[in-house]
Amino acid sequence: MTEGEQPTREPSGARAPVRVPKTGSGATRSDATRSVARVVAASSTGTHQDNITVKLTNWLLPFAFVGGIVLVCLVFSFGLDSIFLETDNRETLLESLLHQDAEQARNTLGSLGEVMAAVLGLALTVSSIIVQLAATRFTPIVTSLFMRARANRLTLGFFIVCTVYVLWVNFSVDGAVGENGELGYLPQIGVVLSMLALTASLLLLFPYFVFVFNFLEPDSIISRITTDGLVASTPYRGRVWSIQQRQREATQAVEHLANIGLNAVQQKDKNIASSATNALCNFAIYYGGTKAGMIQSWHSIPDWNRQSPDFVSLSDEAINDLRGRGTWLEWKILRQYQMLYGEGLERMRDLCYLIAINTRRLGEAAARHGDLPALDLAIKFFNTYLRATINANDVRTCYNILHQYRQLGEFVIEHIDTDPADLILDQPMSMTSTLTVSAGKPAGDLSELEKRGVEIARRMRYYSGIAFGRGMTFITEVIAHDVGALCAKAFHTGTQFHDDLLATFLRIDDNTESSDHTLKGVRKAQVKLATTYMLHGAENLARQIQRDMHREPATRMRKIWAELAALRDREFWEVNDRGSNFDYLSEEQKGQLPIFFSWFPELSREAAAVARRGGVEPPGMARGSSDGV
Repeated sequence: MTEGEQPTREPSGARAPVRVPKTGSGATRSDATRSVARVVAASSTGTHQDNITVKLTNWLLPFAFVGGIVLVCLVFSFGLDSIFLETDNRETLLESLLHQDAEQARNTLGSLGEVMAAVLGLALTVSSIIVQLAATRFTPIVTSLFMRARANRLTLGFFIVCTVYVLWVNFSVDGAVGENGELGYLPQIGVVLSMLALTASLLLLFPYFVFVFNFLEPDSIISRITTDGLVASTPYRGRVWSIQQRQREATQAVEHLANIGLNAVQQKDKNIASSATNALCNFAIYYGGTKAGMIQSWHSIPDWNRQSPDFVSLSDEAINDLRGRGTWLEWKILRQYQMLYGEGLERMRDLCYLIAINTRRLGEAAARHGDLPALDLAIKFFNTYLRATINANDVRTCYNILHQYRQLGEFVIEHIDTDPADLILDQPMSMTSTLTVSAGKPAGDLSELEKRGVEIARRMRYYSGIAFGRGMTFITEVIAHDVGALCAKAFHTGTQFHDDLLATFLRIDDNTESSDHTLKGVRKAQVKLATTYMLHGAENLARQIQRDMHREPATRMRKIWAELAALRDREFWEVNDRGSNFDYLSEEQKGQLPIFFSWFPELSREAAAVARRGGVEPPGMARGSSDGV
């Protein structure tokens, strides 16, 4: 296959997701190409007929409706003439339409020419003004998209042809009378066709303006840009493009989507910003599922791309990393997310939450495909988001970002949707990966995914210390609960890296020893995890947690016990993304509290007494609800 060739497209009506194996790892490129073709066919041709029907309906219904009203009015008026004048005008009407004298034809055609020119001028003026306003609001590519739209070119072309035709018919009318009394040339059919052309042009104005306004809808523009970019970056046959042409189209699509999002953020238009952000995510996910079918030269980074703002600051080593791992387009997309995230922190924090959700989706899709380099990029950018958020002292945004980061960690630990045969393992890369991947390791070892869960927990612990140092003590507690959730997930799935996760969890409070309040929040998370272990018979792990806190004062431990036992409401009393109290324990977990606290010498007697009477709360505490976070 040469550089300019693309694999042929295999039509299919299937809509189920298709896993694309890595070329060279047990599957041929033709296998990957056929899989890619099925995915493309499912997303494009599967709904192509429906789209055509909708588009034709949008044009034909208004045209037929207005034309029908005009026809009814004409028939009605001619019928009234026949009734009140008591004459049959049908032959007279047909004669006047088909047999006009030269003067009448010239007058008619002269008026037609002026009206046709006015119709053309109106269509051009209205469309050009609206398109320019949309290009200013969204991105300059709107103008190019509009001019390339087939419906727009056909309609304007029809107006121009009709105008020119009417002018030439008018010019061809010869009203002179010859020596023998014969009339000059009079194009009778041309006059009738000119009238029909004017009628069709006027009737088309309404559906044309509807098309223009629908075309310039934000979602329509975003959809067209995304489609153009995917056509260029997915391996199915379309226009004959070189690889560099494809790369230009793909990068321009990503940049234009980012520009739409950026302009929307600056204008505080949440809906458009969200649509552009989601489009970038869908672009990345779809591309990630099909890029295995692209030829090797697609992953090169030419000089024109190297000079773009997203690559120009990278070192040669970093560029080689991206090239070697085939993640230059994912890098490009995530860099746009980073830019939008920075703007969102100042102007639209809800967009930051959406970016975190979409970055998680991108990472999960990469994990499903076994694309570890792309997964590593998602992890790296999550770390970047956390750094920017902590630097901005934005506790609420950091809280929500951590929620998505933890879910990504749980996904890679569980990895139930990943086919081991799809794992893509490469040489260690310093920039695109935060981990060391063993070169030459055979595909099929899902431990590579589980390692990413450990990496996420370690990065969370690192940022807990940074947050604590900046006075964001609540974030340290949040991270403790999130890493505890990762430990619980690893314990239930039986991953071999559970002990590493637990060791990371028990080190979260290393930087918080001087803070009684923060330490208590972290201790609650530790007790919660210990009760989970005890419920499933892992007393040795629960005792490991107890040994980590054995020096805690008895009064503090008793207070932690009381607060955990008193909390009754699982749902948090305010609206948030997590929806539940951090400190909530099930009744089964609360039943383990007396046993756990009996392991502390200063609390063993009262804990034993509580256990004997079947209670869960320490002595002297009134039973009731308690506040929780």
